[in-house]
Amino acid sequence: MTSQEQSRFTLKASLAPSFDRDKDSGRTGTVEIWWASPTEWKRDVRSPAFHQIEIVNGTRRWQKNEGDHFPQWLQQVAVELVKPVPPVEEVLEHAKGAQPRTIMGQMNIGWTRTTGTAEVPNISRSWLALQPSTGLLLYAGGPGWGADFNNYRNFHDRMVARVVKAGTPEVTATVTVLEDLGPTPPLFFDVSSPGGDPQPLATLVIDEPTLRKNLLPMDPIVWPPLRDGPMTGNVTTEVVIDREGRVRDMGTMVSDNPAIDDAAKKVLTSMQFRPFASTGGPTQVMAQITLPFKTSRPVGTENFETARTYFERGREISFPSAGRGKPYVLHAEFEVGKSGTVEKGIYTDTWLSDTQWRREASLGKSRYIRSRNGDKTYQVADGPDANLLRFVVRVTEPIPATDTFVESDWRIKRDTVNGARAVRVLTGYESPEGQLDPEQARGYWFDDAGVLVKTYFSGVETLRSEFADFNGVKIARQINLLKNGALGMRIRIADVSPAGQVPAKDFEVRGHEWTHAFTDQVR
Repeated sequence: MTSQEQSRFTLKASLAPSFDRDKDSGRTGTVEIWWASPTEWKRDVRSPAFHQIEIVNGTRRWQKNEGDHFPQWLQQVAVELVKPVPPVEEVLEHAKGAQPRTIMGQMNIGWTRTTGTAEVPNISRSWLALQPSTGLLLYAGGPGWGADFNNYRNFHDRMVARVVKAGTPEVTATVTVLEDLGPTPPLFFDVSSPGGDPQPLATLVIDEPTLRKNLLPMDPIVWPPLRDGPMTGNVTTEVVIDREGRVRDMGTMVSDNPAIDDAAKKVLTSMQFRPFASTGGPTQVMAQITLPFKTSRPVGTENFETARTYFERGREISFPSAGRGKPYVLHAEFEVGKSGTVEKGIYTDTWLSDTQWRREASLGKSRYIRSRNGDKTYQVADGPDANLLRFVVRVTEPIPATDTFVESDWRIKRDTVNGARAVRVLTGYESPEGQLDPEQARGYWFDDAGVLVKTYFSGVETLRSEFADFNGVKIARQINLLKNGALGMRIRIADVSPAGQVPAKDFEVRGHEWTHAFTDQVR
């Protein structure tokens, strides 16, 4: 938005938490910007705990701050509204040598750099996602910057995102005013007015070794016992240190075991640093920090296996395309309520090997196909109900694939399904009352034999029952899909039989070759 130096505008945005669960986070406020040029502008940012008026005129800067700490989420959103990629020169340099990947209709560019310390090395990531057909930025991020960009609208022949989301917990900035900057009073951009703060307040991004040089001595860390997941590993996040050396903000925790996150937050909050200095005096700083942990299991608690183990065993036991791998053809029917009527669809799964298979669902004039023949994979989605059929295909074989798998994303606990013992493997947000977030949570329940008996994703619960043996695999003959407790679809496996000779051309869908990337399904 600011690349054209002749653009003169005024912008106002309202800020609020993106999710209702974060409504008490205090992350509300406004941002108002009067922009004459990149070297002449005025900005007013407000939140319940902080207020800043800043004026830039040439090389001089004037600030008035109310509050001792400029929250990172507020600062980040204020910048992203007008400068979506703040370190643009650095990003362009990395993008020249990066290998773009097109995934699900968007072009992705990412790179890493080595961070951490000699004792605990780490990396930091940066990324961009663009819409190839329009060139619009969808999301981007790196150390100290980044956001999602939505609802683009034209402003003087430039497409401007009117909704910007950033931070953890996430904040949504909605642009309520974007118009030409009209006449301003003579002293509107005056940086010599009395009453300004002697030291401008901003955040300087530094590396971890520099951060740790100012860390004051602290007691050895005592990690709590963990009921499940890895007992050793690292936990990494970004922290913001205020001008007095206190940890004031933390980013998303990335850990080898999420169960350690709360303890890590307490450790980080207790850290004290010597104040960091820049030209003129103390300054806020941001840096990535990594803490190694080593702990044990609580005495007398159940020792769960890894999520990967439950998934791999469940796939082998519950799905004939894994297991012993004998060729088969599976036929199923499903019923779905539409406009007060019940419509019936058909699902067929033909599997000869890992490199020759076809899965097809059809309903009325709609169909969805995924198939593979040798090194080529195919996908077809036709008709008004194609997305519904895509979901049917996913439900019939839902266990996550290893190309999307991160062990630390998953939490494991004992649970029950219809009164029977089960182990739940879950990722995403779960409220203290046990409610799963329909947009983020994914859960899988396995019985004591390792058979998949229940799933939850996209706000839909599936219950798998009436298991029958086929070549040593326990296939669920009935799958009920429930939304908010109400039955929305029932899938019935009609028969499973050994596959005969199938022509190779049956596994090819001309004109619809598809590059497999980031899918929940192995196939």
